[in-house]
Amino acid sequence: MHSNGEQWSQRTLCGKINDVFCYFRSCDPLMKVKLLRHYCCDYYGSVIWNLSDNSIDYICVAWRKGLRRILSLPYNTHSRLISPICDFLPVREELICRCASFIMKCPNSCNSVVHSVSRNGIYGMRMHSPIGANVQFCCNYYGMSPNDIPCVSKRLAWTVLWNSVIAPDLDKINLIK
Repeated sequence: MHSNGEQWSQRTLCGKINDVFCYFRSCDPLMKVKLLRHYCCDYYGSVIWNLSDNSIDYICVAWRKGLRRILSLPYNTHSRLISPICDFLPVREELICRCASFIMKCPNSCNSVVHSVSRNGIYGMRMHSPIGANVQFCCNYYGMSPNDIPCVSKRLAWTVLWNSVIAPDLDKINLIK
């Protein structure tokens, strides 16, 4: 296994979404969304994925398609509307926040190996290290410097997301909700 897509694949996610859709077909859509949150958002091992790997895009697409299906939204509902409707961060932003949180814990680890390797990866090797490359990706995504990695959080992600919503989209989101 060498890529994100093989470790936690689009097929795995689609299977979980289909399970929720099939086993709970009689539940209302909001209940199905809550079930999705609990059963399909684990992304095991995602904190060490290479965030710049293209296979993450496939997982993001599968997630949006699943949400459209669960909510009985048309297939052409714009992807920027889906997260605010469900009160979920988009998958990429969720993965970035999880990774940033993990990255911040590593240099503070009481385990000397974890502490040393992570500090070297973040501050020394940067792009030659998986953890350093993810720090750079997270910061570039939000237009920050690597020293600002502690600022990458779900609060920041939601702020950026809601600031990008334009008035006509807000009306559509409220109508669908």
